[in-house]
Amino acid sequence: MKTNIKINAVTEEITMTKTTAKKASTIGTEEYKQLVRAKRDFPTFAVKITTPKANPKAKSDKGLTMALMENLVAGMTNKDKTAIARFEAVKEQYTKTNFHFSKPKAYFLAEYPNWREWLPQVEEQQEEQAEAAPAAAEEQKQREGANKFLNRLRG
Repeated sequence: MKTNIKINAVTEEITMTKTTAKKASTIGTEEYKQLVRAKRDFPTFAVKITTPKANPKAKSDKGLTMALMENLVAGMTNKDKTAIARFEAVKEQYTKTNFHFSKPKAYFLAEYPNWREWLPQVEEQQEEQAEAAPAAAEEQKQREGANKFLNRLRG
């Protein structure tokens, strides 16, 4: 018989996962019977619900957006036009489908498995561009104002 309830004699605890605890809260279930048996055998032990530890080796793609993938492709390939065009073609192929994000993402992850190594560099470039954008917009505004002024003088 498989049990998800563990007895820890060192810490004097009966441990189980949250899922097992939820099942054990219903009278008559197998988990309930196992918990009752454990409490009967170890009446002084405390019942503790454990949470599974995150796997540090597990790779998360959380935060990976289409814009970030585009910037990573450009940054990782030194703005190679063919690599960018291939990614754009994959995006275009799935634009009006239910796979408009998942398929380009799968392509990106297959083509660029080491993208996390490039992430700090690309994020730094994005920050620099974001800081430069207001200055460029202000400069453009000044040019437009100067052009309007010159056009008034001319005409």
